[in-house]
Amino acid sequence: MGAFAIRPDKKALTLYPFPADLVNNRIREVLSGQNDEISRIIDYLLAGSGKMLRPRLVFLSASLYPHEPHLVTDMAVVVELIHLASLVHDDVIDQSDCRRGRGSLNSCFGNQTSILTGDYLFATAFKLINYHSQQKILDNLTSTIQTMCAGEIKQMQLAFDIEISEEEYLEKSYGKTACLFASCCKIGALSCSMPDAEADALEEFGLCLGYAYQIIDDLLDFMSDRTKLGKPCGSDLREGNITLPVIYLLRDLSYGPWLQTVIAERAFDAANITAITEALIKNGAIDACLQLTYNFITRGLERLDKLPAGPARKEIMDMGKFLLENYYRSLRTDIITVEREMSSS
Repeated sequence: MGAFAIRPDKKALTLYPFPADLVNNRIREVLSGQNDEISRIIDYLLAGSGKMLRPRLVFLSASLYPHEPHLVTDMAVVVELIHLASLVHDDVIDQSDCRRGRGSLNSCFGNQTSILTGDYLFATAFKLINYHSQQKILDNLTSTIQTMCAGEIKQMQLAFDIEISEEEYLEKSYGKTACLFASCCKIGALSCSMPDAEADALEEFGLCLGYAYQIIDDLLDFMSDRTKLGKPCGSDLREGNITLPVIYLLRDLSYGPWLQTVIAERAFDAANITAITEALIKNGAIDACLQLTYNFITRGLERLDKLPAGPARKEIMDMGKFLLENYYRSLRTDIITVEREMSSS
């Protein structure tokens, strides 16, 4: 795949090391002090935290220009709190019992507690923005959260809809993932002395990265096993979320009618999920999705040409390349495994 032929310079990833411990400690600090039960819930939630990609985008974006370190740290905390809150609420809506390989918050503490915990995270994030009197960041984030909520509603409306178009999928992906990636870059820009035109270019990079990330995530839902993914394979389809690889397979004259029947009958047993995965490889849906991912990455990297040359810009470029390169390698490994299983059966 030509898209991933441009390898990142891994040495560059150490130029602006992300202060993960500092951000994590600050998250615990701003969430503490209410009561023991909240502390117990927060400890469980943070113990399963992920790669913190969104705070990293804030930090790297702000690194392009002079900035106040405490402000940037707190804004990185803000976006992680909002991301965590959205995940907590999503798990309640989807009735998910698993998140990142462990019990979801709602499966361990109940739906009511989970909803209130998500609200608590949102409130803490807004309190932190107000503490720094960052009106532009507040405006950006409130608009982003509106978009995220509208995206979730749109996704529910499109559940099990086999007529969903690629355009509707991208619209859904914008609300689900891409808009927050874009917001993280813009917030980093607003946290430093970056000119508006460069801030807009950086925001577009985040948007493209978010689209690419969502497509890869949708592929991993079929290609990775539960141990690596942290949830059962095919979870999106079981929940009625028709993702891009499924859209491509539905269009296939050989597989489309069969897949329509599977979806109509909700016949999502392990054998059918395996058959769908194999069909995605055979008909080229996986490669088509990867090509679109490449197109988004390329478009995003082109936007970075508007930023001042230097180590910080290279770091941002390498983050995008490195992130997707890792996922690509993981996918290729999974595809080879499935192909071997197909040939031996």
